[in-house]
Amino acid sequence: YPKKERDIDWEKQDTVLEVKDLCLPKKGGGWLLDHVSFKLKRGEILGIYGLMGAGRTEVFECLMGLHPEHTGEVYVDGKKIKIKNIAEQIKNGFALVPEDRQAEGLVQTLDIEKNISLSSLKTCCNKFVLSKQKEDEYVDAQIKDIHIKVADRKLPILSLSGGNQQKVVIGKGLLTKPKILLLDEPSRGIDIGAKTEVFEIIEDLAKSGLSCIVISSELKEILSIADRIIVLSNGKVTGEFTG
Repeated sequence: YPKKERDIDWEKQDTVLEVKDLCLPKKGGGWLLDHVSFKLKRGEILGIYGLMGAGRTEVFECLMGLHPEHTGEVYVDGKKIKIKNIAEQIKNGFALVPEDRQAEGLVQTLDIEKNISLSSLKTCCNKFVLSKQKEDEYVDAQIKDIHIKVADRKLPILSLSGGNQQKVVIGKGLLTKPKILLLDEPSRGIDIGAKTEVFEIIEDLAKSGLSCIVISSELKEILSIADRIIVLSNGKVTGEFTG
């Protein structure tokens, strides 16, 4: 993986997200997340590295409103937000590309087109009627934008390769116009060519001002993509590395 160079003075960039003392209790005592704090700048790719069970995915789940029992403070653009549920967090500007795209990222019985437009049907609706034309425009733009290789968008989603399925999940996340994109192991189970493409997509998104947090357990991978990396171990932040 080639290391990308970005000449950006991160000190001068706005802080889009600040997480303070995020804690998530473990059933039976102890912590899944133990006072985790970090900041994310506009257009930055922040890597979260750690072993299985270090608490990486839990950070994302808390940010998406899946753990109402978490404590701590979360600020978006300097304003403290109250995390209620997924729908609210999408409104607050978050989008998640989950690790298990088959189970969580895609609806396997729907075709490619519907899988892409699913998260943003509201935008395509005119009062209560789905505007087919609007949906088509959105889907086309997204397919073109992130180079989904598709012969026919009416094909079943599982007819796509793993890499293209992953791009559909990313495309779906982007249609809600997020400020902060959370990517959990985005290159898992896809071939090396698709990996490079997925990373290029993430880099382009960051260049356009989207702030991304990427979880990866592959060290080389996270070193090549992230502007800054925090390391989690047993629910604690144990290190932070830049450049």
